[in-house]
Amino acid sequence: MLRRHFILLASAVAIATGIPLGANAKTPTDQLVIATNMSSMRGLDPHELNQLEAAEVVANLYERLIVLSADEITQPKPGLAESWTVSEDGKTFTFKIRSDVTFHSGNPLTAKDVEWSLRRLVKLGLAPSTDLRQWGFSAETVDSLIRASDDQTVVIETPEVWNADLILLSLASFSTSILDSVFLADKEKNGDMGREYLQTADAGSGPYSLKTWRSNELLIAEAYSDYWQGEPAMRRVILRHFPESSAQRLQIEAGDMDVATRLSSTDLAALEAGGKVEIQKTPGFGFYYLALDQKDEILSNPKVREAFRYLIDYDGLSNTVMKYYGIKQQSIIPAGLPGAISDNSYKLDIAKAKQLLTEAGYPDGFSKVYFATPVTPEFEVAQSIQANAAKAGIKLDLQGGDHIGKFRERDFEIFSARSGERLPDPHAVLASYATNKDNSDEAKLTGLLAWRSAWDVPKEIQDMVTAAAHETDKAKRTELYAQINKAYLAASPALVTSFQRTDAKAVRKEVKGYVGHSTWLTRWDTVTKGE
Repeated sequence: MLRRHFILLASAVAIATGIPLGANAKTPTDQLVIATNMSSMRGLDPHELNQLEAAEVVANLYERLIVLSADEITQPKPGLAESWTVSEDGKTFTFKIRSDVTFHSGNPLTAKDVEWSLRRLVKLGLAPSTDLRQWGFSAETVDSLIRASDDQTVVIETPEVWNADLILLSLASFSTSILDSVFLADKEKNGDMGREYLQTADAGSGPYSLKTWRSNELLIAEAYSDYWQGEPAMRRVILRHFPESSAQRLQIEAGDMDVATRLSSTDLAALEAGGKVEIQKTPGFGFYYLALDQKDEILSNPKVREAFRYLIDYDGLSNTVMKYYGIKQQSIIPAGLPGAISDNSYKLDIAKAKQLLTEAGYPDGFSKVYFATPVTPEFEVAQSIQANAAKAGIKLDLQGGDHIGKFRERDFEIFSARSGERLPDPHAVLASYATNKDNSDEAKLTGLLAWRSAWDVPKEIQDMVTAAAHETDKAKRTELYAQINKAYLAASPALVTSFQRTDAKAVRKEVKGYVGHSTWLTRWDTVTKGE
């Protein structure tokens, strides 16, 4: 059945793209072919999506005011904005927009498009809108705070003074992509600002335009000949849906694919040993975490929370399933960011866990339901924790499945997954893991992992997080983050972090310039192919 699926899909792609079929047929030198899993790609509206694979596509269909290069991820650089200034009071940002950019429709990109796009993001109020809403922008105020003063100038005012880098870094996110407002005016339905149209089409000015997208099958993007930075070397980029890791491995080994994603650690190791591909490991700004429901009398005990830290086989997992997918990191600020510390003092210690459980009043352990995502490497990590917990007397009923909805609704006992913060600044992680201003069910702060866990974060930690976001002095800010890091660990948090997320991809050695990006903005226009 699987072989028949390959044959049918390969035939469809050959017809659509002109790529020949045959054993070990290399992909054309002017086309980039990527094997991926499209299962969670539900649409391509940059102001709606919140998913890695779709974000990479959007990164190449659209442009943003600010650029973050993969090798200098925390340094804002000119994008659509060729320059900018910040007022003395730190609240007004003025951007000079390039005059030589056109959309795929042929329309010129102006400050009015920037104004409309950023207002649209905030007004839609979907998950990506957090990138602007967290700085005080709202549907009621955004029209007065974001405005085009002329065709090439955009003024953005923040209601409060924040560290300026936070605003600039947010404007580099895929969520702040600039859309063709004139073109979309004719695509609007019932006031949706083109939302329905953009599920399967684009209105961007990026190096590629969308030609074809068949859900869970095939996506084709064509190089935009009038791209302001020059026409890309790859005239076509093709994404093919291969949800099975083994299938991707076979395809890239045969040369039928240039890039493979979402591979198992076993397949990655085999490919690395084969010598035909390079394995890219791109550090992300999220963590593999274990969430403990703080409404639960047992799990809300600080000593029980601490015990779980000693039930994770950090070293064993590092050398096996997490070899390609995570870097051991037990503190809360990702490595490489201000305030990060290398304190990984916890280790697997069943005896220590038993001692803490006894001190908490549970010498014989207890039973809980444990939800985990049934994908690599999350489920293997969950199985390891389940086995270690059993040795300490804790019986975990491990249930694989799509339980994220229950976690968001606080309907769980124990849940594990990985987070994927995009903002290359400590505030992104801390806002989710270490702030929860209203712990009531009615607050519905579903975007915060701390709220989902019903963890009433100590006030002193939340106050420091807020202070650090407002702090404009870099040295003081770094010191605050170092203090938060230590305070978070000392609090025996309800969100136990174990590994900093790494996104692994296999790239054939003849492919040059395909570079993984920590904020999911991997570019295709930098790619060339040799022999």
